[in-house]
Amino acid sequence: MGTGEIVIEERLRSTGLAVVNALLVVVVVSVCAIGASMRPAGSASLVIIVVGSLATLFLLCAFLLALRIVVRVVETAQGRELVVVYGPGGLVRQVFGPEQIVSASVQGLPRLMAGWGYQGSLKLLRQAAVITRRGAALRVVLTGRRRFSVSVDDPDAFVAALQPAVGGILG
Repeated sequence: MGTGEIVIEERLRSTGLAVVNALLVVVVVSVCAIGASMRPAGSASLVIIVVGSLATLFLLCAFLLALRIVVRVVETAQGRELVVVYGPGGLVRQVFGPEQIVSASVQGLPRLMAGWGYQGSLKLLRQAAVITRRGAALRVVLTGRRRFSVSVDDPDAFVAALQPAVGGILG
């Protein structure tokens, strides 16, 4: 999945998200270093170091994934699919095949989705969004009453590119 001819592609402007994650890494490392140096040696100091290391590792992963986010519609033998690639080299990718796409439309992002980043969960909440800026976004309704939104510069072009995948149903 995800291999084929690219119909439309956009690299999202996610530099701000990566910078925020990098600053969080610096803050967590600093707080852990200060906390570990102020406590006497022992189990409390070890807990601070372990928790700080895990938090730093998590934030570094988020930083790497936010460095590069690419949204594309790809023509495959099965039809057109929406592919969202995160991180350098496509470390993580979401692929929504034509059998999963019910409709595609342009929408303004809901006010509840404030801030940058990946919000929601397709598995738990049945809705998710990749937000890197304000304004209109591509909204894809998926099977199982799931909804996925992504902020792209020209959501109308993505809706048109996905039209063959949804059999002409534009939501």
